[in-house]
Amino acid sequence: MVFRERIFPIWTRMTKVTRRAKRLNSDRGRLMLTGMIICGVVGLDTDLSFAYQLFALIACIFITARISLRFQKPDVSIKRHLPRYATAGEPFKYVINVTNEGDRVERDLEIIDNPRAVQPGFEQFKRSREPGEETRNAYDRWIGFHRFIWLQRLNTGITIARSKVPDVGIRDHSNVIAHATPMRRGIVQFESTTVLHPDPFSLNYGVINFESPDQLMVLPRVYPVSMAKKFAGKRELQPHRVEFSWSIGESEEFVSLRDYQTGDALNKIHWPSSARLLSPVVKEYQDESFIRQMLVVDTFVSDPTIFEEVINVAASLLMADQNGLGLMDLCFMSKQVEVIPAGPARGSKTKQLESLAVAKDSTISPEPLLQFLKERVSSISSCLLVFGGMNPIKLKFIEDLEHLGVPTNVFVIVMTGDLESIRKDFHMLEIGRIKESLETL
Repeated sequence: MVFRERIFPIWTRMTKVTRRAKRLNSDRGRLMLTGMIICGVVGLDTDLSFAYQLFALIACIFITARISLRFQKPDVSIKRHLPRYATAGEPFKYVINVTNEGDRVERDLEIIDNPRAVQPGFEQFKRSREPGEETRNAYDRWIGFHRFIWLQRLNTGITIARSKVPDVGIRDHSNVIAHATPMRRGIVQFESTTVLHPDPFSLNYGVINFESPDQLMVLPRVYPVSMAKKFAGKRELQPHRVEFSWSIGESEEFVSLRDYQTGDALNKIHWPSSARLLSPVVKEYQDESFIRQMLVVDTFVSDPTIFEEVINVAASLLMADQNGLGLMDLCFMSKQVEVIPAGPARGSKTKQLESLAVAKDSTISPEPLLQFLKERVSSISSCLLVFGGMNPIKLKFIEDLEHLGVPTNVFVIVMTGDLESIRKDFHMLEIGRIKESLETL
């Protein structure tokens, strides 16, 4: 471990150098460069004049090609068009518009879109395990370079393939389809876009960097859930008006007019009637009733792998096909109790997924969360609880909730081989088999 800590900074520098080398030379250029080095070494023997001559020839071609790049720099501009959302682990496409502002047709251009690279720290390296690392040979596991590369990509948040640009006519533009795969949930930051233009021999690339800051919201991975319709609680329909931010609005069925009261929204005022009566009156609508479920997410998880799957399972339950009569509010602990209410309005689930996308583990006591649920027990039809592992504190939390008369459905995420259930009614989900487990519950 001490050895790996000492060479850890070298890996960071090595990846930067390798990335830069791939951008400066084409495959053909790297092949010729290798040949030039071999000829140079062999040509040290003065008796082998042909090798020396070949070395000189290749070197002259390389120098000429590199100099030519200074005189054929393309005059282009770019604009990136990202989607509003992406989903972790799911490939997607987006468009980069390339505009030719010069006086010649631009051919054989390539584009590299650059997210902000986030290098892993050594502490993160020590506590993380690359998926499938156990299948690598002993040397690779000991060195850990593959784990470093995986963490580097994971922290950066996205992998983007290098894209070729169709020929761009004079004063014209072309759309490039970029292919990307998010590595994790959360916010992915973009820094710049690189345009590569080849020399006449296609040995080297000239590099043009465009500052293009942007960001992309990556939502958690969603698994199919087989028994979503079995999650309803035992309580009767509850009125939707709970309080404050829990309110999801009224139905569109008009009932009557009434006098304006302090606190009524201005958009509810019926202005023609108010003008006629010389007193403000508001429109009143029919109340709606729904089964309100509460999805409680465990943020007291130290293992990052388990925590990510907790978030994924929570997102899967949110997006599961409900029976149409129920609403599922989202609740978890950060610095305080966070509640993201559901509603019939379009986009309510999206807001919940956004909250899960940026959720972090918490070190605060779960007691405020339990107290919050106690205060709202009358408006909760049932609770779905997603836990990362189980311990006496979490078990007591569940039991206290059940003592209040709230039906519970508990999902517990555990590491591989740790499927022993504390209670038979718990849904145990094993890392690596969560998708299959949710499909066959």
